[in-house]
Amino acid sequence: MKAEDKNEQKPSYLGHRERLRTRFLKDDGVSMADYELLELLLTYAIVRRDVKDDAKELLKRFGSFANVLTAPKNVLTDYGLSQNIIALFKVVLSSFKRLTAERLQEAEDVVYTNIDYVIDYCKACVVDAEVEEFHILMFDKKLHLIKDELMQRGSIDSVSVYVREIVKEVVQQKAISIVLFHNHPSGNCKPSDADIKLTKEIIAALQTIQVKVNDHLIVSQNDYYSFRDHHLIDYMLK
Repeated sequence: MKAEDKNEQKPSYLGHRERLRTRFLKDDGVSMADYELLELLLTYAIVRRDVKDDAKELLKRFGSFANVLTAPKNVLTDYGLSQNIIALFKVVLSSFKRLTAERLQEAEDVVYTNIDYVIDYCKACVVDAEVEEFHILMFDKKLHLIKDELMQRGSIDSVSVYVREIVKEVVQQKAISIVLFHNHPSGNCKPSDADIKLTKEIIAALQTIQVKVNDHLIVSQNDYYSFRDHHLIDYMLK
């Protein structure tokens, strides 16, 4: 068989995949549509056929690129995806979480000069959470992260937190300041009356041991609310 005959028999999708990779590497995927980026991901788990329609159907079913990656494993399984594909999606998601965590740990003066690092990290931590989670980020005197402690998981719209447990954890870690954060799975980041009351109680309790609450962040996949930005922290310190 001649060389050109072999090339003619080469599956057409292989050339398309190479073009996708080339486009991605040119600008890290900035110019690619969501379905193209998802299609490129799928090529690493489905190696022997065209996957463009698969990518488009996934976006149609789940609504967005982020929703595909953050969908629970059992939902993706019920949809009919293989364990290889599900593992690939979760590797991408876990890599994102680890990247944002390391950026936060390595950054200087993260709370004040690099607040975006904190927000990105908080969003990453709960990006696939189906219930509310309440965390405290504890910092040393140089504002380096000591620890992120998940204090409690709750329900879809509430979480119970005990102030004494927060004080205990802060003392144990010898933190100088903290950032509180929790998620609202509904996507609405506006604080409830209970959120405001709890924040005020935590600030009052930690003032007795000279530990500062720098902020309380409420996050969702696409939004956030900062108590400090809305001057609630300063108000509670009066």
